[in-house]
Amino acid sequence: MRWPRVLMLSSVLALGACSTAPSGPSVMVLPGSGKPLEQFQLDDAACRQWATQQMGTGGDSWMIQHRYDIAYQQCMYSRGNLIPGVAPSSGAPLPPPRPPAPPGR
Repeated sequence: MRWPRVLMLSSVLALGACSTAPSGPSVMVLPGSGKPLEQFQLDDAACRQWATQQMGTGGDSWMIQHRYDIAYQQCMYSRGNLIPGVAPSSGAPLPPPRPPAPPGR
């Protein structure tokens, strides 16, 4: 009776150890209209750093990559770059984000 628990626990721990931090974005972002390649590269470097700081901890590798990609795309879009399939910004300011929900809800 004890071996199934040990086996299950070791499987869960082994799978958790497989989670890895993203080495970069897995989504496409294009330079904004008229943006020089050098500026796009600076944006890319800054947004990779931003995404790394925003991805949080916990979850499987797919979820960590997903959070990284979302933060990366948001950063790049805010700097005037293009996300395929998303209309360019009208330039109108966005409303401030809602405060996070209190813990426990």
